[in-house]
Amino acid sequence: MKIIPKPVYILCHRKSKKSIPVVKAEAEKLGYNLDRMAISGGSAGGTLALLYAYRDADTSPIPVKMVFEMVGPPSFYPEDWVIYGLNQNPEAAANLFSVMSGNTITTDMIGKASYDEAVKDISPFMWIDKNSVPTLAAYGKYDKVAPFGTVKYLINALEENNVPHDYFEFPHSGHGLQNDNKLYLKYIEKLNEYLERYMGSE
Repeated sequence: MKIIPKPVYILCHRKSKKSIPVVKAEAEKLGYNLDRMAISGGSAGGTLALLYAYRDADTSPIPVKMVFEMVGPPSFYPEDWVIYGLNQNPEAAANLFSVMSGNTITTDMIGKASYDEAVKDISPFMWIDKNSVPTLAAYGKYDKVAPFGTVKYLINALEENNVPHDYFEFPHSGHGLQNDNKLYLKYIEKLNEYLERYMGSE
């Protein structure tokens, strides 16, 4: 199976705006001009990759051309986090998502615009618009770590904004995407197509 050589993958978080210029500068010292990048991650890293791709691509010192990820939760509405019981425990949901977002969330905010604003910095789908980068995503229907119910927000936002994307749903797999080997190979084949199309020579 063909693998495209020399892609540069950078996993990004809140300090990316400070770290990526350093990466770019160090690469230039070694004779490499980083003129494009693809972002990737899995699980929490998938969420971080999606966030950088949708939220920070416009200001990235290295142009973001695409994002590919697996099982990264794209939204944080308590009703979708059934596997943790957060749909029935507003206080637990408020506490967990307060920690995750770094914002104070109270139970009376849930379901209101103030809640959306509080979790926006950790909710990739909220940042998608018509200019968002092409996206390749994979999720397991029986995921017990990253709730499968969160995926619909990502796919709907990509479709509503006509963002080029491919979505792979693994019907027999959990968080490790471990029970759909043939589908996993198709995901890798599609990834190679994306790398050729978006990361190839211009």
